[in-house]
Amino acid sequence: MNRRIDPWLTVITAMLVVFGLTMIYSASAMVVAERSGDELQYVKRQLAAVSVGSVLCVVSALTPMRTFRRYRLVFYMASVFGLVLCFVPGISNTVNGSSRWLGFGPVNVQPSEFAKIAMMIVLGDYLHRWRGRIDDLRVIFRAMLIPLPLMALILFEPDFGTTVIVGGLAALMLFVAGMNTRHITVAAGVGLSVGVPLMLMEEYRVRRFFSFLDPWKDPQNDGYHTIQSWLAMHSGGLWGQGLGNSIAKLHFLPEPWTDYIGAVIAEELGFSMLMMLIGLFAMLVWRGLHIASRARDAFSTYLATAITGMIGFEAFFNLGVIMGLLPPKGLVLPFISYGSTAMMSHLWAIGILLSIAAEADETPVSAGWTKPQPVRRPGQPGQPQAAAGK
Repeated sequence: MNRRIDPWLTVITAMLVVFGLTMIYSASAMVVAERSGDELQYVKRQLAAVSVGSVLCVVSALTPMRTFRRYRLVFYMASVFGLVLCFVPGISNTVNGSSRWLGFGPVNVQPSEFAKIAMMIVLGDYLHRWRGRIDDLRVIFRAMLIPLPLMALILFEPDFGTTVIVGGLAALMLFVAGMNTRHITVAAGVGLSVGVPLMLMEEYRVRRFFSFLDPWKDPQNDGYHTIQSWLAMHSGGLWGQGLGNSIAKLHFLPEPWTDYIGAVIAEELGFSMLMMLIGLFAMLVWRGLHIASRARDAFSTYLATAITGMIGFEAFFNLGVIMGLLPPKGLVLPFISYGSTAMMSHLWAIGILLSIAAEADETPVSAGWTKPQPVRRPGQPGQPQAAAGK
């Protein structure tokens, strides 16, 4: 099979992955060496995730998009099954009161990372089949039923942030499919009326929000991470203290190789490197939207846009948190932060984008972009009256 691989997307992703491995080593080596004696522990685990993710990426890039549509329900049901297993004692791993992981020996898998992509595949297929009818409330209602079971399971883990992301990705796909402004406004109102009370139900979410507004009010607890992140960025200045010379990673920022790895990057390599990293993500978003605009059919356009939005939003929120622009939330920096499941799922998503790009130059699917016209019965306006006696 001769499939053209998008060189821009491939190179950008490879640069992010290599840079991420470098920074995981820099952020974790000294602390992990004290704990286990193996300063490469997290780098080895992340390399294993990169290897598995690369296989997923290559296989997906070589897989026709019609195959993803054909097996969409398999992906969806596997995601539901994985999320249900998170509530089974002995199989799930509970960390800080959250049951988000499935334990397989030393490996932990987070099903919600794959559930996001499965939801996008199923919803993209549904919206493709009902293209041109997205202003119908019945079509919108059925579309919303696709992400709701996944969102409910993820919310009860609990993982409020990922729940919001799944809902946001579904809303993005509905918007791209042509959902009108009035329905968007109503949906946003319903989402806020449900989401805000859910957020207020947990005390730690409320504390996080108020610590975002004034981290100095509680500098030793809820405001601690934000303050330490600011100190690291201030210490790094424009050009940084040098690779490996971060102070914040030495027990000031807990597990700085995960959510707050951006602060280590800023301290060691400076704000200039942080801006270059933002530029790389901007290029990835540009390429993803370019692929979406040239996609072969509506399904591929919806899916490419949502995948690009997922990676872009997660990068934006992660970096926004370390800069103190957004409330703290445990989101990884795609391809950079330590996290096996996130790395595998993001590389799988890139593989799907590469598959969409490979089919972009092919002949569009018949009627793939044609807006279906409403069927008028005899006697309706715009339809000739039936002849008398017939």
